[in-house]
Amino acid sequence: MRITIIIIILTILIGCKNRNETNIKSENSAITELTKCNCNNEAITKYHILTNKAEIAICDGDFEKASKNYSLAFKEIKKPFGADVYNAALSNHLSDNFDERNLNLQLLINNSDDLSVLKSIFVNTYINENLWNSFIEKRTTDYDSRLRNEFKSMWERDQLFRPMYDTHDDTIQANRIINMNRILSITDSIGFPSQIELGFKKSLRGQNHDVVLVHTSQRRSSNKNIIDLEPILCKAVNEGRFDPEQAISYLHFQNDKDKGNFEVYSTWQYRHHLLPDSLNNKIWLPNLNKEKYESANRIRKKWNADQLDDIAIKSDFNSKSNIPFIFTSVMTFIENLPADLTLEEALEQYKMTTSDKRPFEKSKMR
Repeated sequence: MRITIIIIILTILIGCKNRNETNIKSENSAITELTKCNCNNEAITKYHILTNKAEIAICDGDFEKASKNYSLAFKEIKKPFGADVYNAALSNHLSDNFDERNLNLQLLINNSDDLSVLKSIFVNTYINENLWNSFIEKRTTDYDSRLRNEFKSMWERDQLFRPMYDTHDDTIQANRIINMNRILSITDSIGFPSQIELGFKKSLRGQNHDVVLVHTSQRRSSNKNIIDLEPILCKAVNEGRFDPEQAISYLHFQNDKDKGNFEVYSTWQYRHHLLPDSLNNKIWLPNLNKEKYESANRIRKKWNADQLDDIAIKSDFNSKSNIPFIFTSVMTFIENLPADLTLEEALEQYKMTTSDKRPFEKSKMR
């Protein structure tokens, strides 16, 4: 009986492929004129300016200033993003603003269904078990549980049969189209599904259905008939429903050259046990020419995303600090050189690996 049900479901999914692809293309054609995003929602722009100022203050060790900027930012948005609330909680704790810290933690708890990571970070390091339990006692559900469960199921459907592309690619793509159509349907009725309806993920970054956007953007990179995510994400960013850094990342994946330079600006570290700390902890950045650097910053400003200099500063802070702040603009990759290299070999490979990058220099970023 179970096998029969699975076969029926797969038949429906594959049969839906062409119909749903048509629906997405139709939706896409209706918004093709909205090709350039300008984030003109003043409140949301102010929110991202203030949270960026807060993160830079964190990097300067000025947690009081960070706390004040987070407090101002949260007045500009219906529900702040999870990572920002988390950073505010840490900043308030480190500046002895315990009442504000408690409000931040209660908001995180009320918007999460899995508290394991949050508890492991805060309890016995910043707060005691009794205080944590008092938050749990006052816990309410500040999100749509039904919708949250549906979007968790969407993630599961997206992962069904991956990575069996040779045998199940049609079904995988049928699932992606069904999921994308559902996202569009919810967007049309209540707005892009976000932290407002769904609360916060355990990681405090993104949502379960973001995987559908990743795969859609990757498909579009090779097939421009796939829906263009830019207008959808632009509206979501303008409404405070989507993190600008994620939008930049997915539009980078789309690889639409005519749209401009959507630079995610990843940073790298390369390590070997024989190398000095000055090299192991050194931050390396993409070596963009002036034109690409300025182009990326212009686009990022339009999308309320961080400027490239600020990303470098935050990445450098993360490499040196043991305080677990979350900066969504920072994508740092740490690559370990082979352990069996001699010091001379490690130095040579380090030099070769970093030859196409430029080192972070804080003095030039300010």
